[in-house]
Amino acid sequence: MVVVVALVGLGLAGGMALGPGLPADEQPPAASKLVQPDGTESYVWPYTSRSRSVEGRTLALNVVVHGHPERVERALRNRSGVNWTSVEDDTTIGTSPWQPARGAARYTYVATDKNGDGRWVKARYHLGTGSYLGHRVHVRAYPGPASNWTALQAHTEYWDWFRLRHTVTGVSRGARFVERDLRDEPFVDRISRVYHGLGGGGSDGWLTAIELSGAAVLVGVAVPMGRRRVDGAEILLPVGLALLVLGVRAAGIAAEAAAPGLSPKLFAALLYPVLAAGPPILAARVARGRGANRVTALAVAGFGAGIVLDMSGIGLAVVPIRLALHRLVLVGALGVLTYGVASADRRTMWLGVVVWVLSLSAPLLGFI
Repeated sequence: MVVVVALVGLGLAGGMALGPGLPADEQPPAASKLVQPDGTESYVWPYTSRSRSVEGRTLALNVVVHGHPERVERALRNRSGVNWTSVEDDTTIGTSPWQPARGAARYTYVATDKNGDGRWVKARYHLGTGSYLGHRVHVRAYPGPASNWTALQAHTEYWDWFRLRHTVTGVSRGARFVERDLRDEPFVDRISRVYHGLGGGGSDGWLTAIELSGAAVLVGVAVPMGRRRVDGAEILLPVGLALLVLGVRAAGIAAEAAAPGLSPKLFAALLYPVLAAGPPILAARVARGRGANRVTALAVAGFGAGIVLDMSGIGLAVVPIRLALHRLVLVGALGVLTYGVASADRRTMWLGVVVWVLSLSAPLLGFI
């Protein structure tokens, strides 16, 4: 029991300490941090930012498409419906996998000369393939002002029910998906890679250049228990906890597919209370009057298994330390709550409740 409480405190403190703050002041990037897309006279900061400031830097841009921005957008959104005059009449254009997508506002900086004179621009449109409340590839598009190119930022991500927002799982995987999508299209002539040398944000400094027939070049990142028999209710506890976690994910994906015209955040708002209140309510109902150590172990095992299976189901192979600590806190808080109910120790029970609520609140307030 003491170990569980210690892990809860350690995880919560560590997660909050690692939580980044958001910058408020605007500032342009240094001219040395700008990249000039091949064949153009303009420059772009090869990252996105939460704010109009380099201090808010998030992910690296990983695609710059040379060509008229409208043509680039049609190539991604509806390429089979476009009259590609540079492609022979007997060729077949593939169907685009991309759909309009929702995502948080992100900015990048574009300049008209090598001195860095320019402005911050917001993503013009978002595209995605996959499920908003599951796992998807997400693209933000930044057409260059008065330029013949469009910069894209493509990444893979999954919806994290405990944080109520997306968690990025890869920039390089997002770029490779874009490459595979366009590689076999008849309007693509050549794919090569270019080194610009600016790392960070998931980039290792290498770019993938894709040349379109009759157009110019696309550039993309190639980035980076006791012996007593367990009764039926006790069996229900770990199974029910695991199914709660997995069921919320499955219900969100199913609702999103059934009603694509509605905002996925509506389904998230309806399902989140089930995830927030379901585990402690189920644990408390089953734990009352049973062996404290045994039922606590069952609760921790079931809830932990649900979290692991959920991450595995959406293809999350590497878990950032901050998220791992947060999940450890949640599992520990549920264990403390369960132990308190089973042992009729109200103080311990309320400690578990308080830590559970704080653990859920921390990501919503930006600490995790």
